[in-house]
Amino acid sequence: MATDNKLLTRITSLEDKLDFVVSALQRKRDTSKYLTAQDIEAEYGIDQRTVLNRSNLHPSSQGFIPSMKISGKGRRKYFERKVIDRLLKPVSKR
Repeated sequence: MATDNKLLTRITSLEDKLDFVVSALQRKRDTSKYLTAQDIEAEYGIDQRTVLNRSNLHPSSQGFIPSMKISGKGRRKYFERKVIDRLLKPVSKR
């Protein structure tokens, strides 16, 4: 009886994980041109504070991430999607 409960619990857990993965795969990707640090965190899994801190580095620094502020949108920084994609694209090993 105890093993049956463990098995049912395990199956339920696996089903929940599979549902999460399937919903993540089926989610449509936002195609807006500009992203906020929060959007980058949600889409790429990088902490928004890391992105914001790297945008404050000197442009000649290796870890610099370029950003811009759009007038009328407050103090929020925006990052171009194509720049973030290029920076985070896996590099092939040679």
